[in-house]
Amino acid sequence: MSNKMLTKRPRAILFDLDGTLVDSAPDLTEALKCTFLVLDKQPHSEEKVTGWIGNGVDKLLHRALTDSMDGVASGDEFWRARKSFFAEYQKQSGNKSRLYHGVEKALEKLFQQGTLIACVTNKSRQFTLPLLEKLGIINYFNMVVCGDDLTNKKPHPEPIIFIANKLNIKVEDCLMVGDSVNDVKAANTAEMRIFCVDYGYSQGVNLQALKVDAMISDIREIESYFAEHSIKQCG
Repeated sequence: MSNKMLTKRPRAILFDLDGTLVDSAPDLTEALKCTFLVLDKQPHSEEKVTGWIGNGVDKLLHRALTDSMDGVASGDEFWRARKSFFAEYQKQSGNKSRLYHGVEKALEKLFQQGTLIACVTNKSRQFTLPLLEKLGIINYFNMVVCGDDLTNKKPHPEPIIFIANKLNIKVEDCLMVGDSVNDVKAANTAEMRIFCVDYGYSQGVNLQALKVDAMISDIREIESYFAEHSIKQCG
C-alpha cells in the first residue's frame, strides 16, 4: 500500500465492537458464571474469559466448557449451555459493559464531519443492537453488520467488503479499526487499511508483529493521525 493511500483520510470507518469500542468482558463473564452454575460447573475468572473473547458466542462457549482455546464441547452439553447463556446474556448485556475512554467523543466528531461509520462484529445481532442502544451510540452508525447476518464472519473479509459495497465506497477509501487478529486478517485479505488498538481482546497475539497500518491507544487518535499526516504532506 502506498504512503499516499495510507495517509488519505478515509470516507468510511468500520469499527469492531468488543474490545475496540466496548469493554464487554464483565457482562460476558457474569452470563457465563450464571450458565455454569446451572450446569453445576465451576465458573471461570474474568481474566480467563477475556482471553477467549473475539470469535462469537458459540466459540466462547466451546472454550469455556473445555477450558481450551481450540476445544470443542460435546453436543448435549454445548446446547444446554447455549440455551442458558443466551437467556442470561440477554439479561446481563449492558449492565457492566462500558465504552472505552474517548469512544463517544470520537464517534460524535467523525459523525459531525460526515464520515460514514459502521460497526462490524462477530457478536449476534440480538445482543449487538440492544448493547449499542443501551450505551447510547447506535445513532452514530450508518450500518451494523453482525456475526449472524452473513454467510461468513471475521476473519473472513465478507463482512467488511459487504459494508463497503452497501455504502458504495471503494475498499481503499475505508479504514478498519479493531483489536484482534480476526480484524487484521479480514482487512488484509480485503486490502483495506487497518488500525489496531493496543488494549482490548487480542487473545495474546502481538498485533504489532502483523500487517497493521497503525497502533493506537485511544479511538480519538484516528482523527489526530490523519490531521498530522495531512500537515506533514502539505509541508
